[in-house]
Amino acid sequence: MDSDKQRPGRSIDPGLRRRISIPDDGGHDSVYVDGDLGATPGSRRKVLIIDEGEGGRSASASGPRRSMDGRVRARRAAVRRALGRRRLVRLLGVSAGLIIVIAALAVLGSSWFGVRSTDVRVTGNVYTNPSQLNAIIEEVLGTPVVLVDTDAVEEKINQIAWVSESAVRTDWPFGLVIDIREREPVLSFPGPDGLFRVLDADGRVLDVIDGWPFEYLLLVSADSPNLGVAEFAPAGPTGAAALGAVLTAGIRDRVSLIEVDAAGTDLRVTLDDSTVIKFGAARELFPKLVRLETVLSAGEIRAGTVVDVSTDEVILGE
Repeated sequence: MDSDKQRPGRSIDPGLRRRISIPDDGGHDSVYVDGDLGATPGSRRKVLIIDEGEGGRSASASGPRRSMDGRVRARRAAVRRALGRRRLVRLLGVSAGLIIVIAALAVLGSSWFGVRSTDVRVTGNVYTNPSQLNAIIEEVLGTPVVLVDTDAVEEKINQIAWVSESAVRTDWPFGLVIDIREREPVLSFPGPDGLFRVLDADGRVLDVIDGWPFEYLLLVSADSPNLGVAEFAPAGPTGAAALGAVLTAGIRDRVSLIEVDAAGTDLRVTLDDSTVIKFGAARELFPKLVRLETVLSAGEIRAGTVVDVSTDEVILGE
């Protein structure tokens, strides 16, 4: 009993006290716990929490918690402000980049960098109609180089009769380069109006002129219409043009006349010695040419002979 009465008033030897120190690592404030943390429930041992964060003054058990909560909230607010500043910096950087790009595109898309007539270069245009070509180029002049639709320009140029194909590209900052590959004329034939139509291997009318252009093979075709430039001839003249394009130099130099009907069912070639070569229908021309070359190289054809190569068996007649 005496011991129990003395226990409440018994002082704790300072040497026996347990002091737990929580080091200050930049986180919560350091707190010293005075007492025995291992006291059992119901024990009268007291634990004193001492906060020396504010000039060494002690605080109650609830004081440090409020202080720590405030510091945590302040730290979180500081982190949020730092994140907000970083986001703002990124947003300003992206916005500045977009403004620079938009400004650059606006300058490049302005008339300052428009196509100039002095910077337009055209190659390969020997027979291409200059008026048509210049009209297409004038439509592009002044257009910013970065906005020129080269595919559309090519399509327009390819519609010119003499043009087989074209390649158009821009030449920054003010130029336009046009490369033209022209069609090859093969023969010409007179229409009902007396004007001669110049045809390429596809039967396209490249030009309509007055008088026979003797540098091309001469074609005579019955019922040929008065075709305009860039139009295509009927099957007969088209087949004759295809034949003229594949003739070997040895035969071509000897051709004086090509005849064909409008439907292309009867194609004939007359040589300079009055020899007539019958090709029949204006199709499957290559094997027929092979037969003709074989007969000619054998020396079996006399002047004025009629040679029929329309079938597999070559027929010679007078």
